[in-house]
Amino acid sequence: MKHLLSCMLILNLAIGYSQTELNTITYSKQELSFLLDSIGQLDSNRWTKKMSNLVDSTLNKQTKLHHTLNALDFETLKTVVQNGSIEIALAKQIFNETVFDSNTINNDRLPITYYSFDKNEKDYNEFAIIMGDSFLWYTTVYFFKSNMIIAKHRIFHRYGLEIKHFKNKYDDTIFYYTVNYQSGSGIWWNQFNFYSYNKDDIRPVLTEIKNSNLQAPWGSRSYNIEATITNTNPLVFQFKYENQLTDTTNNTVAFNNDVTKVTYQYNMTDKKYVPNFTNTTLNRPKLLSYFITDNDLLFVNSNYQLFRKQLNNKNKLKQDAALNFLNALKNRLNAY
Repeated sequence: MKHLLSCMLILNLAIGYSQTELNTITYSKQELSFLLDSIGQLDSNRWTKKMSNLVDSTLNKQTKLHHTLNALDFETLKTVVQNGSIEIALAKQIFNETVFDSNTINNDRLPITYYSFDKNEKDYNEFAIIMGDSFLWYTTVYFFKSNMIIAKHRIFHRYGLEIKHFKNKYDDTIFYYTVNYQSGSGIWWNQFNFYSYNKDDIRPVLTEIKNSNLQAPWGSRSYNIEATITNTNPLVFQFKYENQLTDTTNNTVAFNNDVTKVTYQYNMTDKKYVPNFTNTTLNRPKLLSYFITDNDLLFVNSNYQLFRKQLNNKNKLKQDAALNFLNALKNRLNAY
């Protein structure tokens, strides 16, 4: 929850200094061109590391467990998942817990949801269990390797949890779900989090943006990105994305608008998925610029060549929109 509050604070700051409360100075094209060059020459790692840490902390900081069920409890668990509910006392005994989400308790019973990652769902080799309502904003999920509970994930999804899975080329089970970072009127941001079964352990292997949207008047630019998984072996994402700027008369001007596919290869050394941005129109800094945070400097840095092209554009509307964005950015930088 701490990372969500931090993210909201950053967004509030971004919203705050995007308003007209500042004494706006109109800078010359030459001054704004110099600002663009200054930002474009900076190392993007100064921003990407901080933003990556924000989502990596959620990906990596899930609870590892090694709680082995005895034979009787394991057979009992198989029965209750088929029935769809479990007694509170039995749940505490099997899962070695004292408290569960109680919003959906009915006659001292909790609904129980079973996710099988096996070819035959009755194998009970690799599977997950939810007790309670998976449509609550937060959901606790227990991951099993046979009769051992190997991990517990506390997931903020907000709109209902769905867990999907597939096998990678090494025959490892990969599962993934959506984590919600922002939601509101005209604002949203969700991440895919991927994990791999690794013997009796769950290993984080990838977090990637699923979608984000920020529209006026909540930001200095309007943007949207939507990712679709088009293949799982190899893992391929299709990204549809756009940014819009406004000129001094509040005309909306397209800055970029594209669709591209990125392939993610599973690196056996690091046990993680690694994107290959070759022959795509995206890279890591550009993707991170769609996080709903104060990231306009990263947006300019990662799109430096396109900004340079816009400043030299014979289309006055596009040139004015780029200059107006840079002018507002320079005013904010000078105010803080």
